[in-house]
Order: sequence, then C-alpha cells, then structure tokens
Amino acid sequence: MARPTILLVDDDPVFVDAMTAVLSKRYNTRSAADGEEAMSSLIEHRPDLILLDVMLTYPSEGYDLAAALKKDPETAGIPIIMLTGVNRVFEIRSRLEKGWVDVEGFHTKPPDFDTLFESIEKHIHRPASVG
Repeated sequence: MARPTILLVDDDPVFVDAMTAVLSKRYNTRSAADGEEAMSSLIEHRPDLILLDVMLTYPSEGYDLAAALKKDPETAGIPIIMLTGVNRVFEIRSRLEKGWVDVEGFHTKPPDFDTLFESIEKHIHRPASVG
C-alpha cells in the first residue's frame, strides 16, 4: 500500500527540516514556505493531509489558506491540521470554537509527536489500494 503524503506548510526552514525528518518515517512529505507555494504544490500533487502553520507571510495567511481550501470543491476534502506557537494557542482555540476556520484540529509548535501522530492518523485520507 502506498504511503500517505503530508504537505507541511511553514516558513521556518529549520522547523520544516525537523518535522520532515520525523514525519518521513511514516509518510511521504512535501513542503511549502507560504500559501502560494502550497497552492502550486496542490496542483502538482494532492496530499492526503496538510499541516499548516498559522503565521506565514502575514499573520493570518494560514487561516486564509485553510478557508480558501475548504471552500474549493477540489480541495475541501483534504484534512487540515493547523500548527502554531504556544503563545497563539488561546487565540486559535477561540477561533476554532467560533467556527472561524473549518479545520480538523490544531497543535502547538513544537508539537508533541505522539499526540500529533494520533491526530494525523485520525484524519488522514489514505490512498486506495490498487489491485
């Protein structure tokens, strides 16, 4: 069975390298530094799940990208898990509870990997088996 693909969208190259090293043990990984790169990557290859930083080129870019992806019928079914620094957790929780952005969840950065893997496994769309 093919390994699921995760698209990691984050503008911190050190964080991306660290996350890729951990995620690649279980998943195929791709990365994008901002919303524009993420959209280009989505055109090339649809991931099974997106890990999306809240703050990219501007403070709400992650929210804006998530909202755009969930409104587009082509990408609405891709699960999105938001990532953010600890100091932004309460703001994100508030926005999620109010339904401001429709995502599958959020995790702090750096993530607790056991919890993150549980969340990924709960929401990931696994590719269909061939044959």
